[in-house]
Amino acid sequence: MDATKTFKIIAIDDNSLILTQLRLLLKHNYSVEFYGFTNGPDALDMIAKHHVDVIFLDLNMPDMDGIEVLRYLSDLNVKSAIVLLSGEDNTIIKMAKNLAQLRKLNVITGIDKPITQIQIKQLMSSLFDEGTPSNTELSTHTFDYDAVSLALNNKQMSLYIQPKMSLPEENIVGGEFLVRWNHPEFGVLTPYYFIDIVEHSDLVHDFSILVVDEAFAFIEEHFAQLKGLTFNINLSVKNLEDIHLPERLAELASSYNVPPQMISFEVTESLLIENLAESLDVLLRLRLKGFSLSIDDFGTGYSSIKQLSQIPFCELKLDRCFIHGCALDKDKQAIIEATVALAHKLQLKIVAEGIENPNDLGFLNHYKIDYGQGYLFALLLKKVSFLKTLEQQKPYSVRENYN
Repeated sequence: MDATKTFKIIAIDDNSLILTQLRLLLKHNYSVEFYGFTNGPDALDMIAKHHVDVIFLDLNMPDMDGIEVLRYLSDLNVKSAIVLLSGEDNTIIKMAKNLAQLRKLNVITGIDKPITQIQIKQLMSSLFDEGTPSNTELSTHTFDYDAVSLALNNKQMSLYIQPKMSLPEENIVGGEFLVRWNHPEFGVLTPYYFIDIVEHSDLVHDFSILVVDEAFAFIEEHFAQLKGLTFNINLSVKNLEDIHLPERLAELASSYNVPPQMISFEVTESLLIENLAESLDVLLRLRLKGFSLSIDDFGTGYSSIKQLSQIPFCELKLDRCFIHGCALDKDKQAIIEATVALAHKLQLKIVAEGIENPNDLGFLNHYKIDYGQGYLFALLLKKVSFLKTLEQQKPYSVRENYN
């Protein structure tokens, strides 16, 4: 965490003692500008005018309750991290979090009262330890088409790798290529800051080809070390409108001497149904070219089972929202159990995303889940760091030889 950064935090709770406690807990370890409000309207007035890093929100308040505040935050298009507070049944926090996500709000977690120092440390570390730009004004900065296009032309976009581990052995069996923007002013930016512009413009096809090109070049350069692994690359649903995509990707793989069997292309389940017939044409031909297919964010869309039966997927990725906290959440456990059973019947490999807690991993290991990804194993790595991490692990005994 950047010790020089000052975090702007707003807390909304009708109990002034809770606000005092929260302020003291935060200021004990962090540099913060803390603003406490005992009612929603006053807090919303400030939020509408100023950038805020984190909003702590009590759900049970008189006059305007926390659910109403969430509605207004959505209307304001607030992007701040939101932490829900409640002394009620944990189910209330869970349902409120679901509602907030439907309203496109960035709800990070819910905390039961009374709040502890350990909870605050864990929360702040998860929010700001990895890849957070030091400039607090970034969240209010809107990048436009020209800025993103210029970044692509100037090769400011680069690939990082999230290792994929075998479970329960915890050996690296591959990785997922993820794009970051190395911005000259703001540092390393996640797709949050640029992917919508790419997805909704004519940049989307060139962007995806650039990603594939860099990934294939990396694999070719280090093929002797990587040949036993498999790598995931994300495709936009917009890419699936290009009926020539399978041929272009096959030609790229051939030009870099990358076996298609090493590559799994990911598509997001919640978006795929928009044009299923056209998408299926392209996806089938990708399989015919030898590539694998992975369905990402499984369970977050509305027609999951139908899509699994219609599209030739090889791998199913369980979304982080079902994994995080699954060791203690019986609803998540039921969803995981049912999804794993379905995947096994359809002979799909299973990846659990967002594993961050040893207890969650312990629960997952009760099931035949093939792979895992998450900060418990490794942070997002630069390509050279991935190679070093690979060298340091013990050899994985069951690796297919593509020679």
